[in-house]
Amino acid sequence: MSIWVKDLKGFLAACNELRRGWRRKSWEELWFRAEDASHYQTRLQPGLYRPKENTRTRKPVQHLLDVENYMYEEFSRCGTQLSPSDADSIDDEWTSYFLMQHHGIPTRILDWSDGALIALHFAVNHKPIVPKSSSVVYVLDPYWLMKRLERERDRKDAEKRWMEYWKEKHPPDAKDDDWDRLYLPFGEDNPKQPLLNIPSLPLLWDSPHVTRRIAAQRSRFMIFGSDPEYLLNLERAKDSKLTAISIRRGAIVSIRRELRDAGITESVVFPDLDGLGRELKTHWEIRR
Repeated sequence: MSIWVKDLKGFLAACNELRRGWRRKSWEELWFRAEDASHYQTRLQPGLYRPKENTRTRKPVQHLLDVENYMYEEFSRCGTQLSPSDADSIDDEWTSYFLMQHHGIPTRILDWSDGALIALHFAVNHKPIVPKSSSVVYVLDPYWLMKRLERERDRKDAEKRWMEYWKEKHPPDAKDDDWDRLYLPFGEDNPKQPLLNIPSLPLLWDSPHVTRRIAAQRSRFMIFGSDPEYLLNLERAKDSKLTAISIRRGAIVSIRRELRDAGITESVVFPDLDGLGRELKTHWEIRR
Protein backbone atom coordinates (compact mmCIF):
# COMPACT_ATOMS: atom_id res chain seq x y z
CA MET A 1 0.00 0.00 0.00
CA SER A 2 1.33 3.43 -0.97
CA ILE A 3 1.49 6.45 1.34
CA TRP A 4 0.60 9.73 -0.41
CA VAL A 5 2.29 12.99 0.60
CA LYS A 6 2.04 16.56 -0.69
CA ASP A 7 4.97 18.39 0.92
CA LEU A 8 8.38 17.97 2.53
CA LYS A 9 6.95 17.90 6.03
CA GLY A 10 4.56 15.10 5.12
CA PHE A 11 7.33 13.13 3.45
CA LEU A 12 9.59 13.26 6.50
CA ALA A 13 6.64 12.42 8.76
CA ALA A 14 5.92 9.34 6.63
CA CYS A 15 9.57 8.25 6.89
CA ASN A 16 9.49 8.66 10.67
CA GLU A 17 6.22 6.75 10.92
CA LEU A 18 7.72 3.84 8.96
CA ARG A 19 10.79 3.85 11.22
CA ARG A 20 8.59 3.65 14.31
CA GLY A 21 6.35 0.98 12.82
CA TRP A 22 9.37 -1.11 11.85
CA ARG A 23 10.93 -0.51 15.29
CA ARG A 24 14.19 0.82 13.92
CA LYS A 25 16.43 2.80 16.26
CA SER A 26 17.31 6.40 15.44
CA TRP A 27 20.85 5.53 14.32
CA GLU A 28 19.81 2.64 12.06
CA GLU A 29 19.68 3.64 8.41
CA LEU A 30 16.70 3.03 6.19
CA TRP A 31 17.24 2.79 2.43
CA PHE A 32 15.41 4.98 -0.09
CA ARG A 33 14.97 4.76 -3.85
CA ALA A 34 13.21 7.19 -6.20
CA GLU A 35 11.31 6.14 -9.32
CA ASP A 36 8.92 7.77 -11.78
CA ALA A 37 5.35 6.52 -11.47
CA SER A 38 5.15 6.29 -15.28
CA HIS A 39 7.65 3.40 -15.11
CA TYR A 40 5.40 1.33 -12.89
CA GLN A 41 5.69 -1.82 -15.02
CA THR A 42 9.49 -1.94 -14.54
CA ARG A 43 9.59 -0.71 -10.94
CA LEU A 44 12.18 -2.06 -8.51
CA GLN A 45 14.18 -3.71 -11.28
CA PRO A 46 17.79 -2.97 -12.27
CA GLY A 47 18.62 -1.66 -15.72
CA LEU A 48 19.78 -4.98 -17.15
CA TYR A 49 16.39 -6.57 -16.50
CA ARG A 50 14.15 -3.77 -17.76
CA PRO A 51 12.55 -4.58 -21.13
CA LYS A 52 12.51 -2.08 -23.97
CA GLU A 53 10.09 0.80 -23.69
CA ASN A 54 6.62 0.15 -25.09
CA THR A 55 6.99 -3.57 -24.50
CA ARG A 56 6.52 -5.75 -21.44
CA THR A 57 8.47 -8.66 -22.87
CA ARG A 58 11.80 -9.29 -21.17
CA LYS A 59 14.37 -11.35 -23.02
CA PRO A 60 15.46 -14.60 -21.30
CA VAL A 61 17.53 -13.95 -18.18
CA GLN A 62 20.45 -16.07 -19.43
CA HIS A 63 20.61 -13.97 -22.60
CA LEU A 64 20.76 -10.78 -20.52
CA LEU A 65 23.46 -12.27 -18.28
CA ASP A 66 25.51 -13.15 -21.36
CA VAL A 67 25.17 -9.56 -22.59
CA GLU A 68 26.28 -8.27 -19.20
CA ASN A 69 29.29 -10.59 -19.26
CA TYR A 70 30.30 -9.15 -22.63
CA MET A 71 29.90 -5.54 -21.47
CA TYR A 72 31.89 -6.29 -18.30
CA GLU A 73 34.79 -7.72 -20.30
CA GLU A 74 34.75 -4.82 -22.76
CA PHE A 75 34.62 -2.22 -19.98
CA SER A 76 37.58 -3.87 -18.24
CA ARG A 77 39.50 -4.18 -21.52
CA CYS A 78 38.90 -0.68 -22.89
CA GLY A 79 38.27 1.42 -19.79
CA THR A 80 41.86 1.70 -18.56
CA GLN A 81 43.18 3.67 -21.52
CA LEU A 82 40.08 5.87 -21.64
CA SER A 83 40.47 6.95 -18.00
CA PRO A 84 44.03 6.49 -16.74
CA SER A 85 43.06 7.99 -13.37
CA ASP A 86 40.66 5.05 -12.85
CA ALA A 87 43.09 2.40 -14.11
CA ASP A 88 43.70 0.81 -10.70
CA SER A 89 39.98 0.80 -9.90
CA ILE A 90 39.06 -0.80 -13.22
CA ASP A 91 41.57 -3.58 -12.53
CA ASP A 92 39.63 -4.46 -9.36
CA GLU A 93 36.72 -6.78 -10.20
CA TRP A 94 34.16 -5.27 -7.84
CA THR A 95 35.10 -1.64 -8.35
CA SER A 96 35.05 -2.14 -12.11
CA TYR A 97 31.49 -3.47 -11.87
CA PHE A 98 30.32 -0.48 -9.85
CA LEU A 99 32.08 1.93 -12.22
CA MET A 100 30.12 0.34 -15.07
CA GLN A 101 26.91 1.28 -13.27
CA HIS A 102 28.27 4.74 -12.48
CA HIS A 103 28.92 5.43 -16.17
CA GLY A 104 25.47 4.37 -17.33
CA ILE A 105 26.00 0.77 -18.45
CA PRO A 106 23.01 -1.47 -17.62
CA THR A 107 23.86 -3.93 -14.83
CA ARG A 108 22.12 -5.96 -12.14
CA ILE A 109 22.86 -3.20 -9.62
CA LEU A 110 19.91 -1.27 -8.19
CA ASP A 111 20.83 2.09 -6.64
CA TRP A 112 19.56 3.12 -3.20
CA SER A 113 20.48 5.88 -0.76
CA ASP A 114 20.37 6.07 3.01
CA GLY A 115 19.43 9.76 2.67
CA ALA A 116 15.68 10.36 2.48
CA LEU A 117 16.03 13.86 1.03
CA ILE A 118 18.55 12.67 -1.56
CA ALA A 119 16.01 10.14 -2.82
CA LEU A 120 13.26 12.76 -2.75
CA HIS A 121 15.46 15.01 -4.89
CA PHE A 122 15.73 12.27 -7.51
CA ALA A 123 11.97 11.77 -7.33
CA VAL A 124 11.04 15.39 -8.09
CA ASN A 125 14.01 17.03 -9.79
CA HIS A 126 14.67 14.78 -12.78
CA LYS A 127 11.35 15.61 -14.42
CA PRO A 128 10.09 18.34 -16.79
CA ILE A 129 9.59 21.81 -15.32
CA VAL A 130 5.88 21.07 -15.56
CA PRO A 131 5.69 17.42 -14.39
CA LYS A 132 3.67 14.97 -16.46
CA SER A 133 3.55 12.16 -13.90
CA SER A 134 3.72 11.54 -10.17
CA SER A 135 6.76 10.09 -8.40
CA VAL A 136 7.50 7.38 -5.87
CA VAL A 137 10.13 6.97 -3.15
CA TYR A 138 10.48 3.38 -1.99
CA VAL A 139 11.57 2.89 1.62
CA LEU A 140 13.26 -0.35 2.69
CA ASP A 141 14.29 -1.77 6.04
CA PRO A 142 17.65 -3.31 5.01
CA TYR A 143 18.21 -5.03 8.38
CA TRP A 144 14.97 -6.95 7.99
CA LEU A 145 15.83 -7.91 4.42
CA MET A 146 19.36 -9.06 5.29
CA LYS A 147 18.04 -11.39 7.99
CA ARG A 148 15.42 -12.69 5.57
CA LEU A 149 18.03 -13.40 2.90
CA GLU A 150 20.37 -15.15 5.35
CA ARG A 151 17.67 -17.71 6.09
CA GLU A 152 16.97 -18.54 2.44
CA ARG A 153 18.06 -21.86 1.00
CA ASP A 154 19.42 -20.13 -2.10
CA ARG A 155 21.91 -18.20 0.04
CA LYS A 156 23.10 -21.36 1.80
CA ASP A 157 23.40 -23.13 -1.55
CA ALA A 158 25.53 -20.28 -2.94
CA GLU A 159 27.93 -20.49 0.01
CA LYS A 160 28.18 -24.27 -0.40
CA ARG A 161 28.79 -24.09 -4.16
CA TRP A 162 31.51 -21.49 -3.75
CA MET A 163 33.27 -23.61 -1.13
CA GLU A 164 33.21 -26.60 -3.50
CA TYR A 165 34.57 -24.47 -6.34
CA TRP A 166 37.27 -22.96 -4.14
CA LYS A 167 38.46 -26.36 -2.94
CA GLU A 168 38.51 -27.70 -6.48
CA LYS A 169 40.08 -24.75 -8.32
CA HIS A 170 41.80 -22.59 -5.67
CA PRO A 171 41.16 -19.42 -7.72
CA PRO A 172 43.89 -16.77 -7.28
CA ASP A 173 43.19 -13.82 -4.98
CA ALA A 174 40.05 -15.53 -3.63
CA LYS A 175 39.16 -16.85 -0.18
CA ASP A 176 36.97 -19.72 0.88
CA ASP A 177 34.30 -17.29 2.17
CA ASP A 178 34.23 -15.08 -0.95
CA TRP A 179 30.93 -16.61 -2.06
CA ASP A 180 29.58 -13.18 -2.98
CA ARG A 181 31.89 -13.26 -6.03
CA LEU A 182 29.21 -15.42 -7.61
CA TYR A 183 27.36 -12.13 -8.25
CA LEU A 184 30.13 -10.78 -10.49
CA PRO A 185 29.73 -11.16 -14.25
CA PHE A 186 31.89 -14.04 -15.42
CA GLY A 187 33.65 -13.52 -18.74
CA GLU A 188 34.25 -16.08 -21.44
CA ASP A 189 37.67 -16.94 -20.01
CA ASN A 190 36.09 -18.26 -16.81
CA PRO A 191 35.03 -21.90 -16.62
CA LYS A 192 31.33 -22.31 -17.24
CA GLN A 193 30.06 -24.74 -14.67
CA PRO A 194 27.04 -25.02 -12.36
CA LEU A 195 29.13 -24.16 -9.28
CA LEU A 196 29.48 -20.60 -10.60
CA ASN A 197 25.80 -19.98 -11.31
CA ILE A 198 24.54 -16.59 -10.10
CA PRO A 199 22.23 -16.99 -7.05
CA SER A 200 18.59 -16.12 -7.63
CA LEU A 201 18.32 -13.82 -4.59
CA PRO A 202 19.75 -10.28 -4.42
CA LEU A 203 22.77 -9.20 -2.38
CA LEU A 204 22.91 -6.02 -0.29
CA TRP A 205 26.25 -4.31 -0.70
CA ASP A 206 28.05 -1.41 0.94
CA SER A 207 30.39 -0.30 -1.82
CA PRO A 208 33.42 1.87 -1.03
CA HIS A 209 32.86 5.50 -2.02
CA VAL A 210 35.01 5.24 -5.15
CA THR A 211 33.70 8.55 -6.56
CA ARG A 212 32.60 11.89 -5.10
CA ARG A 213 29.15 11.31 -6.59
CA ILE A 214 28.65 8.02 -4.74
CA ALA A 215 29.67 9.73 -1.49
CA ALA A 216 27.45 12.77 -2.04
CA GLN A 217 24.44 10.59 -2.81
CA ARG A 218 25.01 8.42 0.28
CA SER A 219 24.77 5.47 -2.06
CA ARG A 220 23.83 1.94 -1.07
CA PHE A 221 23.48 -0.87 -3.58
CA MET A 222 21.53 -4.03 -4.18
CA ILE A 223 22.99 -6.53 -6.65
CA PHE A 224 20.29 -8.66 -8.20
CA GLY A 225 20.73 -12.35 -8.84
CA SER A 226 18.89 -14.24 -11.56
CA ASP A 227 15.38 -13.32 -10.31
CA PRO A 228 14.40 -9.96 -11.88
CA GLU A 229 11.16 -9.72 -9.89
CA TYR A 230 12.40 -10.50 -6.40
CA LEU A 231 11.57 -7.03 -5.03
CA LEU A 232 8.20 -6.93 -6.75
CA ASN A 233 7.22 -10.11 -4.95
CA LEU A 234 8.73 -8.85 -1.71
CA GLU A 235 6.68 -5.65 -1.94
CA ARG A 236 3.48 -7.74 -2.07
CA ALA A 237 4.36 -9.91 0.95
CA LYS A 238 2.14 -9.47 4.04
CA ASP A 239 5.10 -8.86 6.35
CA SER A 240 6.90 -6.63 3.85
CA LYS A 241 9.09 -3.80 5.10
CA LEU A 242 9.35 -2.30 1.64
CA THR A 243 6.86 0.54 1.21
CA ALA A 244 6.15 3.22 -1.39
CA ILE A 245 5.73 6.90 -0.55
CA SER A 246 3.98 8.57 -3.50
CA ILE A 247 4.21 12.24 -4.46
CA ARG A 248 1.33 13.64 -6.46
CA ARG A 249 2.20 15.41 -9.69
CA GLY A 250 0.72 18.68 -8.47
CA ALA A 251 2.99 18.74 -5.39
CA ILE A 252 6.28 18.21 -7.22
CA VAL A 253 7.05 21.86 -8.02
CA SER A 254 6.52 23.03 -4.44
CA ILE A 255 8.58 20.15 -3.03
CA ARG A 256 11.41 21.10 -5.41
CA ARG A 257 11.37 24.57 -3.89
CA GLU A 258 11.35 23.18 -0.35
CA LEU A 259 14.34 20.96 -1.15
CA ARG A 260 16.22 23.89 -2.64
CA ASP A 261 15.57 25.88 0.53
CA ALA A 262 16.92 22.92 2.50
CA GLY A 263 20.12 22.95 0.44
CA ILE A 264 19.42 19.79 -1.56
CA THR A 265 20.21 20.84 -5.14
CA GLU A 266 21.59 19.18 -8.27
CA SER A 267 25.16 20.41 -7.69
CA VAL A 268 25.07 18.96 -4.16
CA VAL A 269 23.81 15.57 -5.30
CA PHE A 270 26.10 15.62 -8.37
CA PRO A 271 29.21 17.47 -7.11
CA ASP A 272 30.77 18.22 -10.48
CA LEU A 273 30.48 20.72 -13.33
CA ASP A 274 27.73 18.68 -15.01
CA GLY A 275 25.64 18.86 -11.84
CA LEU A 276 26.19 22.61 -11.54
CA GLY A 277 25.35 23.03 -15.22
CA ARG A 278 22.05 21.17 -14.86
CA GLU A 279 21.19 23.20 -11.76
CA LEU A 280 21.77 26.51 -13.53
CA LYS A 281 19.94 25.31 -16.65
CA THR A 282 16.90 24.51 -14.50
CA HIS A 283 17.15 28.02 -13.03
CA TRP A 284 17.12 29.42 -16.56
CA GLU A 285 14.16 27.24 -17.59
CA ILE A 286 12.12 28.55 -14.67
CA ARG A 287 12.91 32.22 -15.22
CA ARG A 288 13.03 32.58 -19.00
